[in-house]
Amino acid sequence: MKSPTPTVSDIDELLSYLPVLYENESEPIPRWHDGDKIDAAALLFGPEYDKVVKQFFNAAAKECWCDYDYDPGNVGKMIRDPHKIAHATLPEIKSMLTWCVRGERFIGGHWSAVIEDGNIRDILLRLQDLRPK
Repeated sequence: MKSPTPTVSDIDELLSYLPVLYENESEPIPRWHDGDKIDAAALLFGPEYDKVVKQFFNAAAKECWCDYDYDPGNVGKMIRDPHKIAHATLPEIKSMLTWCVRGERFIGGHWSAVIEDGNIRDILLRLQDLRPK
């Protein structure tokens, strides 16, 4: 299945988060839950993300950014190589964003790691370069 191509508006939506995610060295995870009781039948584990972080990843999860055929292993290697990110194509950006979005399903705190490691910043800077004028 192929996803639609992101529009300039879709690109601008993601780019609007660049200054917000990286201003004042804010913490993406203000709080971790280590089995906090929600009610008598449920416990909560994992990170409690800042509202802006959740909004960014919701925007990055839109269908236009989804690569249904991405290979997590290959994209994981690509995202650890700043040179590859700096020269990525739009389809590669989509693969990297898919990897970033979906990683939280498997590793609690993944979103925080890709923000703090600068991966999201580097992806957004490359997306800024690719944005049609």
